[in-house]
Amino acid sequence: MEIDKRISELQELIYRKYSFEKKLSDVNEQYYFIKDRLRDLVYKLENMDYDIKALDKKSIIYLWYEIFISQGKNISKLEYEYKMLSNLHDYIRTELNELNNKFEKITESEALYKQLIESKQNLSLNEEKEKADKLHDLELEAIKYKSRIRDINEAINSSVYLSDAFKQLVDLLQKTKDWDNLDIFGRGLFMSITKTLVFKQTDEKIKKLHYLANRLIRELKVINFYMDLRIDINAIIKYLDYFEKHLYDDIKDKTRLPEIIKHINQGYEIVNDTINNLRTNKETYLKELINIEKNKQEFNNS
Repeated sequence: MEIDKRISELQELIYRKYSFEKKLSDVNEQYYFIKDRLRDLVYKLENMDYDIKALDKKSIIYLWYEIFISQGKNISKLEYEYKMLSNLHDYIRTELNELNNKFEKITESEALYKQLIESKQNLSLNEEKEKADKLHDLELEAIKYKSRIRDINEAINSSVYLSDAFKQLVDLLQKTKDWDNLDIFGRGLFMSITKTLVFKQTDEKIKKLHYLANRLIRELKVINFYMDLRIDINAIIKYLDYFEKHLYDDIKDKTRLPEIIKHINQGYEIVNDTINNLRTNKETYLKELINIEKNKQEFNNS
């Protein structure tokens, strides 16, 4: 029946409310923390007569290039932190808006869901209600597993993007041995490279790396909270902390380039291990979902 199909669709949407509540809480907390920190950084930079508008226009890779060739003299750590947080703030704000829109849609759907349930109950005979209640319980169980699989899929997608961004970063760092040679010819040559499509694509992935690591940590927290999979997020937090607080110091010290590459490669391996872990757990949930769907079908045919 059409009403049953619509009820099932609304049930799936409403069940996602639990995940969205957790994500909204975490994103909100982080958004306002970043906002306050950025306000503090802007105040300090303005008092030191830094050109914030000019800094906003610079790409991440160009910033690293300036740090590398000048040993940090051209770009201060304060500017670096501002740039990292400013980029993260933009991505977090977009995610926050998306989550709020989805949450509002769920809230609106709850009222329609209640109306449809009441209508169906009024139309049902007493002997049909017992069967309907049993099907309802099975449907809710299936929806629970579908929702968890969606949570896992979202974490897998973030992990895959992050893995690709890590790989791009390692490839870029491998090439930095040539940046000194570029500097001999002046910054004009490097600036011309920044206009190429390959450069822009690489810069965009690396620009998003900070956000993707941040988002993955939050998604894994949701998974651990609702599914108790106990996926270790400490290693990813460690690399996020390195990216935020320590990468600047290593970039300006040219002798530490091999150590940076080694460090980022380790992060790449950790993310890929997380992907494999998530996929294994997804298979388990899929098997459970298939069993529930079989039970629903058998019950319907009885």
